[in-house]
Amino acid sequence: MKRFLIILLLASVATPAAADGLLSGYACGPLPQTYRVDVEVSDDSEQMLRIRDAAIKALARKNTEQSASAELVLSIDVHAIREGVRRKKRDLGSVTDGSSERIKARMNLWSDKRDSVIGGRKNRIIDGPVDEVRIDIAINDKSNGKCVWRGEAVHNTGGEDQWIIAEKVTLRLIGLIGRDIRDREFAAE
Repeated sequence: MKRFLIILLLASVATPAAADGLLSGYACGPLPQTYRVDVEVSDDSEQMLRIRDAAIKALARKNTEQSASAELVLSIDVHAIREGVRRKKRDLGSVTDGSSERIKARMNLWSDKRDSVIGGRKNRIIDGPVDEVRIDIAINDKSNGKCVWRGEAVHNTGGEDQWIIAEKVTLRLIGLIGRDIRDREFAAE
């Protein structure tokens, strides 16, 4: 019994954090070994400027310099996605005008999945609430606009501050610049 408890304890400690996000990176052009970028964000809000500054620091750790005169531009875009619960539409029956002389009527008398006269209204939730943040990073050649690299990630905010999550996800994407990755699950840390 003691051995079982120790194994259970070790397994719970070794379990990685739940993956609440999905990211992808697309290499669409050659990225030089060393390069400079002009970092741009979608707006000049305090939160986006904080994300820009964090991205510049992360790029500096990768020996990439931020410069307005750089040949490449790195743009960062953040979107919060919030949607309420989606419920099943009413489907007890319908009345339609089939032609100018006929009227069609349809009624569900009994159903365990749809609204019906005998079974009543089925108040089912189709999709739960959505509270996530989407980050898009693009590196393009300033002279011709051609894509060099693109990264995108969607992460569940789980009730946390979307800007804190957005900054963590941005730094994760900065770390993957140049790599080709498809639909990798991850957790913002």
